[in-house]
Amino acid sequence: MMLSQEAIEVILNIKGKTVTTPEDMADRLNITFYPLSKDRTISPQMEEFSAKLKEVFEKLKVNVVPYSESLEVVPLKKRLKRGVYILLNNFLYLFEKTYGKKEKRHYFDVETFKGILKNQRIKPGISIVACGENDIGNLPIEKTSSFRHSSVITILDKPITINKDSNFYDHFDTAMSLFAYHMTNIIILVDKEEWTLYNFNASHPTYNLTNTFEKGVLYGLIPKIVAPILPYRFSDFIVNKNSFNIDDTNHSYIVRDLVESGKLFEQSGLYPKGKKIDDLPFRNTFHRWIGKIHLDNRSGMSYGFLAYQIPARLSPLIPYNDKEKIFGKNTKIDKDYFFYKNELYALIELKDGKFFMKIPEVWILSQRSGSDKTNINPNKDLVKLGLKDGEMYLQTPKGLALKNDYKPSFDTGVILSHAVGNAIVASILNHYDSNDAFAKRVSNKGLSISHWHGYINPKFIPEGWFLYGENNPNVSCSSPQSAIYAIDGKFKVFLEALRENKKFLGDIHIEPHHGTNISYPSLIELGSYFVKNIEAASLGNKYLSSYESKENV
Repeated sequence: MMLSQEAIEVILNIKGKTVTTPEDMADRLNITFYPLSKDRTISPQMEEFSAKLKEVFEKLKVNVVPYSESLEVVPLKKRLKRGVYILLNNFLYLFEKTYGKKEKRHYFDVETFKGILKNQRIKPGISIVACGENDIGNLPIEKTSSFRHSSVITILDKPITINKDSNFYDHFDTAMSLFAYHMTNIIILVDKEEWTLYNFNASHPTYNLTNTFEKGVLYGLIPKIVAPILPYRFSDFIVNKNSFNIDDTNHSYIVRDLVESGKLFEQSGLYPKGKKIDDLPFRNTFHRWIGKIHLDNRSGMSYGFLAYQIPARLSPLIPYNDKEKIFGKNTKIDKDYFFYKNELYALIELKDGKFFMKIPEVWILSQRSGSDKTNINPNKDLVKLGLKDGEMYLQTPKGLALKNDYKPSFDTGVILSHAVGNAIVASILNHYDSNDAFAKRVSNKGLSISHWHGYINPKFIPEGWFLYGENNPNVSCSSPQSAIYAIDGKFKVFLEALRENKKFLGDIHIEPHHGTNISYPSLIELGSYFVKNIEAASLGNKYLSSYESKENV
């Protein structure tokens, strides 16, 4: 490892210690099983799966909490406050509707009202496994104290429409409808032989009920619960409004690349049409409201991203023996990272010794969350993201009025992780060869960073690109784990190339049962490559099995 995990967390603005192995994730997980109502029955296969899942959880040292112990009493004052809020909300909703104003609120019906005011709720940090369909007013999500810190996992019988011949869109449409109808974060579809796992990654891993069951739970299900989708919020950034011009010389050629590559990526078929919250089959307006809250008031979700890393100033490598000359005798350096004059430095070990390096400042032009990836409006769909001395920045174009649908990508952490990783790698390459092609690209023109929910054909990996990540746990996009895997894996394949004197031109980061990230000279060049080589990449899992370790499938 070139940098410790602690150093990576500081560089990427990740707060606290992040668990990155499936075993540690299992140990971190708190789960309870939602009781069946007396008047409900479930299929034998659901019942058997639930019992087997509980047994495996306990074997993997998951903290399985009895349902009665998962509950906490909600103070009367808090319930009264919620009641007053609901009554006021309903009054304003009716007022807006009566006077023909655009409704910005959701009406709370009687069943929902009673459910919210119940005196017991599931404690934050405990996730819930439920079986089958529950009625409105008795859904697990309606009993949780925290939408953000508790996930709902729902076990259902596999519908006859889903089988071995189902394509990406069959799974995608089924999953999104089930998420909305059952108000759940994760769906498990079971039949007599297999179980299929859906989460918001738009993936559909399928595991055998016998020989791969435990590994499917450990590498597939548990990481998706412990590392859930948590959208980035404006509060995560230092925000600068109206701070850059898309038409100036620093941005115009990048904007052109983002816009003109759209037609190519549309032809590639790698970017599916997104889903709007209002088009999903929620059973009432309250559920729709919860869905929007979970997505930080986004109007919907789109899949994949196209981004461009702006040219970065590379950092010189400072020999370890020059420590006192550069930083003075009083600078405390007891870890592989430190701050000097408010600037973040790292200590790295290479083939010819130890060096200090200032972590390069990086900036990226990216599409906002929910935009049409292959047909953007540059005046309202672009976000400028930055990472400097362990702080994340967000800048908006001049003249843009912020609205609820202007949000940073779910994959912001991964985008920034790849960008700063590229700049660090380029700085090291520049140290050894000032004419190195990758270093010159990063410092002079920048490069594109792209993601789609599918994988590249191993026969079409370009020469000079290195692949990694295929055996990582199946975490969700937006999780800190995904950002850590991105930069740490990049460093590993780069150091291997450096040791073996191989030309490094970029990397391909596999995120199992999520998708692929690739750093490439430009979006137009990458789009052209995919269009000219129609078998080079696909949406869905077509090429994933070419990479996955058989131990983890």
